[in-house]
Amino acid sequence: MSFIYGRTSTQHRDTCAPPLIEVMNLGLEMSPVDISIVRGWSGEEVQNMLFRTEASQKQWPFSEHNFMLDNNPHSKAFDFAPHLGKEIRIPWKDTHLFAVIAGVFFAAASRIGVKLRWGGDWNMNGLTTDQTFMDWGHIEIEEYEV
Repeated sequence: MSFIYGRTSTQHRDTCAPPLIEVMNLGLEMSPVDISIVRGWSGEEVQNMLFRTEASQKQWPFSEHNFMLDNNPHSKAFDFAPHLGKEIRIPWKDTHLFAVIAGVFFAAASRIGVKLRWGGDWNMNGLTTDQTFMDWGHIEIEEYEV
């Protein structure tokens, strides 16, 4: 099955660093399920709202979502979710599905030589049970130089 990003996902994707855009594109091609990109770059108001609601542990401008390059959004992170149809809400508690999609993005990143970190395993030790803050739908680039 072949999927394409919708308009909103594409807009979020396009605010990210080029290596992440490659990962997202290849990941979608490889994925067994459709994927939405729910956040790329976050502005100050959005980032601080996410911090206040405990959806993020970082305030503006300290999140990987807040990186700028030459006064342009250039996020070093993106948030994703399974896309199960317009009428179906995102299944935030289906951690297994998020883990499958994260694995697809890691496979895509491996193919193109990009190192990632996932919010379901922040310390990247292979365990999802030793985190205090779970961000199942978060991927960030581990090493990125412009």
